[in-house]
Amino acid sequence: MNIQNGARALTGSACSEKVTKLFFVVHPKVAKPLFGPFLTFADAEHGRLAICSPGAIVEARQVESVDDLTRIRAEAHGETLRAFMARQGVAHE
Repeated sequence: MNIQNGARALTGSACSEKVTKLFFVVHPKVAKPLFGPFLTFADAEHGRLAICSPGAIVEARQVESVDDLTRIRAEAHGETLRAFMARQGVAHE
């Protein structure tokens, strides 16, 4: 714990839940993921629908841990897709 503004603050991540999977939109004919990472399957599925690529699928990949930059990117991808799909009239699951 560190003293911060006169109060004790926890060190490390404030998120108690550890991510064990990241989701990506992939295509069998492409070596790298088309889109991702995402924190949830639903966000990745929306990414698959937005790409409109026949044969694209959502793939879950196991990870030991997620650094802050990857978590921020995954959250931003999800927020962007939810906003895009809401604008298209597709409800988020």
